[in-house]
Amino acid sequence: MVVIGPVDELVRKIITPKKKISFGGAALFLKPMEVVREIIRQEIKGLKIYTLIGDLDIDLLLGVNAIKELHASYVGLPMVGMAKHFRTAIEKEQSVVFKEWTELSMVRAFQAGAIGTPAIMLRTLLGSDLVKIRDDFEEVTYKGKMYIQVPAIVPDLAIVHAYAADKNGNVYYPKHHALDEFSTLPAHCAKELFVTVEKIITNEEGRDLIKNGQSTMFSSIDTDYIAEAPRGAWPSGFPPFYASDMGHIMTYSGMAQMPETFQMYLQEYIFGEKEEN
Repeated sequence: MVVIGPVDELVRKIITPKKKISFGGAALFLKPMEVVREIIRQEIKGLKIYTLIGDLDIDLLLGVNAIKELHASYVGLPMVGMAKHFRTAIEKEQSVVFKEWTELSMVRAFQAGAIGTPAIMLRTLLGSDLVKIRDDFEEVTYKGKMYIQVPAIVPDLAIVHAYAADKNGNVYYPKHHALDEFSTLPAHCAKELFVTVEKIITNEEGRDLIKNGQSTMFSSIDTDYIAEAPRGAWPSGFPPFYASDMGHIMTYSGMAQMPETFQMYLQEYIFGEKEEN
């Protein structure tokens, strides 16, 4: 049965310390930012996060010490610069266990988790230095050929932001977009799925979307929790409805440089006003 409720109540119910979570979105698009903000408000710590391409979501959570272990192929602020708290946590403080992946190896690990196999073999990692630093990447031989075997990713919970959901728990695309796979991929491998949406619609409105050529992003069978969060991806973008707020990202990047100004950012944008209009 799909549970529909407010973001804060669902975060309090389902996101707990040490939870293994995969985030949807990538490169300042489709990020579940309202959930990220609520995790910070509720001071949840010790999380194990999987994200193919991390940006503001990951940097914010690292800034408040919410992440214990991070799996990613990249973390930064595209078109703006480095992610300050990521670099501090990994390079200086070494306060977070960082598991680096290539983009392709992480995609394949998500896919392996989705189909229920414990690992997948790749040849693209042969010769990569990642094999030297990842003790869970193993060299194996199959029919005379060498492969690198990587473990499947099976998070406890996936969190994504989407367009709309009906009262039955079906989640809909506004229209298909090239970035959609960045949300569906980390969702299908997880044990549970939490979706924030721009709006809750009636079942009839959902049927009208299907009649007009749209489709479901996740069926009610896939979905476990839904919360309405208008502009819930902000300041990342949600095409075609709003673009990434690069002015805000630049503001964040500047304020993240010093502990004092980062605290000012948190007070204004996390604990104060939830978003700009």
